[in-house]
Amino acid sequence: MSPRMWFTLVLRYLAASEIFYGLRDFVTAYNVHTGSYPVTATAIAYVNHGVASTAIGIVVLLGAAHISALLVPPLPTKQVEPNNAEPSNM
Repeated sequence: MSPRMWFTLVLRYLAASEIFYGLRDFVTAYNVHTGSYPVTATAIAYVNHGVASTAIGIVVLLGAAHISALLVPPLPTKQVEPNNAEPSNM
């Protein structure tokens, strides 16, 4: 795998974990709303964090290939030697 493909894979992993964090915030918001998790913050604060985390995760997940193309340079192309030519010694 090329470095660009590895970077894309890592971006997708981070995006998936961000989506899971967003889902966790939604569960926490539900628990705060039902009163089973007493905190000083309101449930809407956890909903806001859940929406933001999920949106960031989806954007990075869908745009991982474009982001890695912007940040990681492509591999240099190999020069193909003709069949009859001798290999170069450089």
